[in-house]
Amino acid sequence: MALRDRLTLVSFLLLVASGTLSAVLLGYAALVVGGAFLAGTLVAALLELAFPVLPLFALSTAVAVVSAVGVVYGLARRASLPRGGRIESVARRAESEYPPLRALGLGDAFAEPEPSPEEKRQDALERLKRRYVDGELTEREFERKLGRLVANDSVDDARAERERAAVVEDGGRSRF
Repeated sequence: MALRDRLTLVSFLLLVASGTLSAVLLGYAALVVGGAFLAGTLVAALLELAFPVLPLFALSTAVAVVSAVGVVYGLARRASLPRGGRIESVARRAESEYPPLRALGLGDAFAEPEPSPEEKRQDALERLKRRYVDGELTEREFERKLGRLVANDSVDDARAERERAAVVEDGGRSRF
């Protein structure tokens, strides 16, 4: 279980425990005040509640509120949020207007992820095929552009292999 999931679970358990405690304390206070009201000793009952019950109620309510925020935040992070230019721009504008929001990273959360090199290659191939099918390219142009696309992939693969080999060779020498 990931740390984020554990924190959400702990927040949920704290919310349930503190919410239950707050409800029990509120019920107890209602019984004491109601009984005192009927008996005519309301001031004495309020003084009896003032010390042990009210601070405990305030503390449990505060813990419940913080836990509820933690649960909502944890669930929102796990939710499948829509991504796109409009939502990202609104989030970035909100971050610029209200600097404390920058800590939440809303702009980055709503930004569209960068396509991987494989996705870029697939998109380029799909565009090339579409242009050929639509008649924008002759068969000869299609073959030539396809050859370039494959050659670029080979060059990119070779470059990546060289970089990996350089890191492996350099790995033993540049240790701190």
